[in-house]
Amino acid sequence: MTHEKKVLIKRYQNRKLYDTRNSTYVTLDDIAKMIRAGEDVYIQDNSKHDDLTAVTLTQIIFEEGKKNKFTLPLTTLKKIIQDGGGSIRDFFEKTIDTGVDQLTKAKEGAEQVIDKVKEVLTPDAEGNILQEVLLKTQDFSKKIDEKIKSTVESVTHVTALQNEVKNLRKKIAILEKKLTDYEK
Repeated sequence: MTHEKKVLIKRYQNRKLYDTRNSTYVTLDDIAKMIRAGEDVYIQDNSKHDDLTAVTLTQIIFEEGKKNKFTLPLTTLKKIIQDGGGSIRDFFEKTIDTGVDQLTKAKEGAEQVIDKVKEVLTPDAEGNILQEVLLKTQDFSKKIDEKIKSTVESVTHVTALQNEVKNLRKKIAILEKKLTDYEK
């Protein structure tokens, strides 16, 4: 986070939220803005001193969903509810692991296609085509690695990961078609 200290927000029995740093009452929207600005926010029940951060952040997500600012896909919401007692963190970790596995399989599939291309090519044609394919594969591999890294860093982008897997599958299909056309 950009700030060294957590911003302590106290929640009173009347549900008002008080920013102890700025000595002012704040709203859920204000807290959302703080988080978007990179501030580390800690929300505490004023009387019991319980940590209410997760509950409050969930409430912010709910409120933004009502305003259509942010919504998770219905399948994701249903899966979170179906998992019941499991934590949302566990859910997203499983989802990311599945996405990473799919990306790895797609990468392996692309490598297999390249190996098939190597077997079919004549030595003269192999140099140019192989070099081009290898360059594209390296670029493709870098993009996959970057995507995996960014996905792990930001769990809220699970949908983007699923779209990337679809795109990778399409690219593999294109490579396989090119290989089939080349073999003819």
